[in-house]
Amino acid sequence: MEKTSEPTNFQSGISKSFNHLPLFLPSQHSQFNRIFEAVDDLPIDDTHCHIITDRDAFTTPRRFLERISLAGYALPHYFPDGVYAKWSDGDERTRYNLDKQFDIESKVVAVTKDLAQSVFMRFLVKELAQFLDCEARLETVIEARNERGRDYWAYVNSLFRDVNYENIMVDTGYAEGCGATELAQFENAIAPCRMNRLARIEMVERELFSLDISFEEYEQRYTARVQDLIDGSGNYGKKSFGMKSYLLPYIGLIRPLYDKEPARASWAALRESFHRIPSMDRDSAYNVTKDLCRYNFTIALEECLKRDIPMQIHTGDGEAPDVILRNQDPFYLEEVVRFDRDGVMRMPKIIPLHAGFPSVGKAAWLSHIYPNCYFELSIMTPFVHQSLFQRYMQVMEVVPLSKILFASDAYHIPELYWLSGKWGKRYLAKALTEHVVGGSLNFEEAIDAARMILYKNNRSLYKLDGLPG
Repeated sequence: MEKTSEPTNFQSGISKSFNHLPLFLPSQHSQFNRIFEAVDDLPIDDTHCHIITDRDAFTTPRRFLERISLAGYALPHYFPDGVYAKWSDGDERTRYNLDKQFDIESKVVAVTKDLAQSVFMRFLVKELAQFLDCEARLETVIEARNERGRDYWAYVNSLFRDVNYENIMVDTGYAEGCGATELAQFENAIAPCRMNRLARIEMVERELFSLDISFEEYEQRYTARVQDLIDGSGNYGKKSFGMKSYLLPYIGLIRPLYDKEPARASWAALRESFHRIPSMDRDSAYNVTKDLCRYNFTIALEECLKRDIPMQIHTGDGEAPDVILRNQDPFYLEEVVRFDRDGVMRMPKIIPLHAGFPSVGKAAWLSHIYPNCYFELSIMTPFVHQSLFQRYMQVMEVVPLSKILFASDAYHIPELYWLSGKWGKRYLAKALTEHVVGGSLNFEEAIDAARMILYKNNRSLYKLDGLPG
């Protein structure tokens, strides 16, 4: 795939890469050069990511910081539903009144001011300045980015081509209110990279939870909708290659539920308390639907098992205060990975997301112990940046190379796709160099490992047609 916007002189590019790597012994330099060059030319599949819209075509330094930050991502949840959107989009008087009532401005400043002083952002600014050929200052980078944003989709496409994305698996469950039109716009913009869709269980629950219907009708509608998402055109006009659940951060340990009676009682409790849920504390609100959601999850996972397609599960990461951080331990997925019934462990394909970060070792060990459990690298890639080298080494210590999946969880800002590809390849090459120098892999095995991690495992797992796997 053609690349754009990077220097054609490889040695120039590689010397800049060395500036952000642990020190090499002189004997390692040539080995890294050789491995990095081979890895950098490889295509990428992103096994978990999100839609990019044109609402960030023009931005400001503070808005960019807010949109790229995981702390900023959660800002709407600091206030009653809808308040933050009214403040963001409102006129001066509206913003003043809402700020006086909810102290919104100070929280936004707290997020963006501190993020601007992080190593992550200072590193990002330097990398983007090189790509955009401008001074390495945030304000200058944003100015250059906005100039490129005059033809925003061409800019997005250039980011994808620069790191050689060929295939992405988009979770449509978080799309900022967008629908089929915006998804198609993004899909067309990133071509020749292909976009394949994943459906989220919570998409169906959002559609059905407010309906005043019997449990039997709910169950029938829910099951039919899940089947249409997977087999039909229910995912904004197209089928889904897999599913995702966001249940773990809400309830913690997920035990599959086959008995519909607790789910029926949970549905009745939801009908009784639906309008009171927004005023409840987090634990109380999640407990109302806990058994219903476990039952929903079990139905969806059964459908995935029948078709031999993966279920992604949000694990680790953050996104507080909407979710409960203590619930996101990767080991809480063990009962799901086993999926016992009638004395048999049926073991559907499970992908704990976000490297289980910060519990990377636990997610890796779960993937080591159970052959049907995979390991994906998102959020850790790119937010850990230089320490990705050590994290990749930690993962490869225990997870088979054939089960590691490259991913970004990119959202809002297209530069997250680019950063993930750029830094992922750089530090993967460094980790593979360590293995080659140490004698655990030879050169050919190292490059084959990179192929598996960057694209082959994803294509095999999702049975993607028309692409080598």
